[in-house]
Amino acid sequence: MAPKKEHSNDLRTLVIKHYQNDKSPREIAAKTLLPRSSVQYIVDKYKSTKCIGNLFGRDRKRKTTARADRLIQQIALRIDTIRKQSHEIRPFGRVARKKPYVNKITREKRLKFAKEMLQKPVDFWKNVVWSDESKFNLFGSDGKVMVWRTRREEFDRKCTVPTVKHGGGSVIVWAVSPVTESANYVY
Repeated sequence: MAPKKEHSNDLRTLVIKHYQNDKSPREIAAKTLLPRSSVQYIVDKYKSTKCIGNLFGRDRKRKTTARADRLIQQIALRIDTIRKQSHEIRPFGRVARKKPYVNKITREKRLKFAKEMLQKPVDFWKNVVWSDESKFNLFGSDGKVMVWRTRREEFDRKCTVPTVKHGGGSVIVWAVSPVTESANYVY
C-alpha cells in the first residue's frame, strides 16, 4: 500500500473553513481540486481531534527507553573498537590444517611411549632405523587449486582442473636412512 500524501496546513485549513460553512465534501473537492476521499479524511480527522495539523506520537511506540538507547550506543562503540583491533591483527580466512584424529586412549599410549623413550641411552638411538614417507599422486593434486579468472572464463579449459573418480590413486614411498650398525628396533 502506497503511503498517504500529506497535504499542506494551508490546504487543510481551507478544507475545514469550507466544512464549517456547511459545504458538502463534493463541493469542497470541486473548489480545492482534491479527491473527495481526501476531503472526507481531512474532515473526519478534524472532527475527531479538533486539530488541522498532524498530531505528535502517531508513529509506532518506541520499544526502548532513552537509557536503553544510550547503552546500545555504548555497546556498539565497543564492538566497533573490537572490530578495528581485530583488523590490526589481520585475521584472514584460511583453509584449516588437517591432522590425524587421536582419541584419548591413543594419546595416553603415545605419551607413555614418549616417556619410556626419554629414558633410553644415546647408544640406543644409534641402532634405530629412521625412515620418512612421501606420497605421490598418480593424477592431479589432492589440495585446492586456485586460478585467476573472470566470470565468463568459469568453464574455460585453462581455468578448470580435470578430475577422475576416487582421486586417481597415489603411491607412498618410504625412504630409510642408513644405519652404521644393524638395527635392533623398528618403531
